[in-house]
Amino acid sequence: MKFGASTRRQFLQTAAAASAALVAPVARTFAVPAARPLVQFSNVTRKAGIEFVHYKGNRGMSTILEEAGPGVAVADYDGDGFQDIYFVNGRDRYGRGTKARNALYHNNGDGTFTDVTEAAGVPGTLYGLGCVWGDYDNDGFPDLYVCQYGPNILYHNNGDGTFTDITRKAGATGMDTGGWFHTGAVFFDSRRVGRLDLYAGSYCNFGPHSQRYCDIGNGIIASCIPSAYGGTPDAFYLNNGDGAFIEAAKKTGIYNPRGKNLSVQAGDYDNDGWPDLFVANDGILAYLYYNHRNGTFTDNGLASGMAMTAQGRTMAAMCISLGDYDNDGLLDLYISDFQGSPDHLFHNVGGGLFEDVSYRSGIGAPTLNVLSFGGGFFDYDNDGRLDIFIANGHVYPDISKLIPSVTYRQINTLFYNNGNGTFTDVTRQSGGGFTVPYAGRGVAFADFDNDGRVEMVVANNGSEPLLLHNDGPCQNHFVNFKLVGVRSNRDACGTRVTLRAGGLSQIREVMGGGSYLSQSDLRLHFGLGSSAQADEVEVRWPSGARQLLRGVAADRFYRIEEGSARLELQEFRPHRA
Repeated sequence: MKFGASTRRQFLQTAAAASAALVAPVARTFAVPAARPLVQFSNVTRKAGIEFVHYKGNRGMSTILEEAGPGVAVADYDGDGFQDIYFVNGRDRYGRGTKARNALYHNNGDGTFTDVTEAAGVPGTLYGLGCVWGDYDNDGFPDLYVCQYGPNILYHNNGDGTFTDITRKAGATGMDTGGWFHTGAVFFDSRRVGRLDLYAGSYCNFGPHSQRYCDIGNGIIASCIPSAYGGTPDAFYLNNGDGAFIEAAKKTGIYNPRGKNLSVQAGDYDNDGWPDLFVANDGILAYLYYNHRNGTFTDNGLASGMAMTAQGRTMAAMCISLGDYDNDGLLDLYISDFQGSPDHLFHNVGGGLFEDVSYRSGIGAPTLNVLSFGGGFFDYDNDGRLDIFIANGHVYPDISKLIPSVTYRQINTLFYNNGNGTFTDVTRQSGGGFTVPYAGRGVAFADFDNDGRVEMVVANNGSEPLLLHNDGPCQNHFVNFKLVGVRSNRDACGTRVTLRAGGLSQIREVMGGGSYLSQSDLRLHFGLGSSAQADEVEVRWPSGARQLLRGVAADRFYRIEEGSARLELQEFRPHRA
């Protein structure tokens, strides 16, 4: 349904007034506990040899499509032990002869990356938005799914550094895409049968005859707000185990034709051992598809308390991130939101319920004055508590003409976990990687140089990405686990690891998707603080198998294979592509 111009104008003017009123009185709090060393992040993008630049492809003012991307996904596609990076790009949709493609960067293991897109055969085929890795055929090599404006594409990893487009053969093109663009996707084993299924979300119904531009106030023209367009259905593909999928959204209860999906992640929020599905929607209720353990799902978003804010409002809902920030054994939820509204931290209180604690936790006020996209939970200082990173950037390039205090490019945000249920904004003390504004979108976390410190890569709209190296200083210990399924799916998606060390209990779960149109390293990273070992590591596999390890030495990367009593060190075999 399209709203009239006056309705859209009134909406934006109201939002603009609210945002302008909030900018002046709200100040970030930068107090940092004195006992904690200030971890620094530096921008190493050019030093690392990454020359990719996102091409938004706009002709004049950008449309809602051209402002949406890009995403970024991380995986070790060639098995050398180092995480590689896949960037999604736009396309020339106006016949100007501009060439643009996606990019796969191979991690050389020495701090540099090499563009291997052409040799690998993964350039994408249409205007790209999101991407996700998943070993759908359990052959030990992650495959790549790219969400596009039009049919999506599934690349099979041949295991020799090359990929083959098997989209049609696999039956995973996405739903009928006359005017839809697909966004976030996730691989997960919804039935716990040892095979990865695939969920692909769709965003606005943006067809060739849809309105491109709207007056956002004072005669300023920009892309229309999402409510100017209808929603679109998602697709859910069940893995047949023979290299093909069958679309089963309606059969499983996941189908919704009015969705405006942006990001999606699967995780076990109620600790029943089964993965549930979290979907971020723009301007409508968020979804939480509860897994009934019989192949069907029910949307429990409203009943659980995460479908809208504590004030009963819907969210722009870009980022989805699941993580146990307070170490109580339950997965909590982070959802980012539009400028003028805070981001949202939903505390998991048990019993299948969430409570919005955004302001109480300290993340509410600092996120009011930025437009947040991807990111989420990660432990950047290895103290055993999950911190938060969020990429920021507006969607209206001329927003400062309407609201002078608001800029299109914005500084990203870093929150330190104080360990008492609250967070402190430490953005300004965290190094040169937080000094230059971007139109940030997708984010992926990984330890790219395998030095025991987690880093992030940010995909920016219309410019180069941002590879942030974790420079420390940090004397805290860590352990890192690569999980390999045997009866369970090879990627071990859905595997829950509980680690106890130094009187602190932590959980991590292997989860694809999340952030915004992106995917992080599937290895599980635990900070141990001052502890020189993990006293106990319990692994719960989707198959139902359990393993218990004791006295695991710190500062090592381990490989745990399902059913094996042997704890192996991960192998790193760096080589230039």
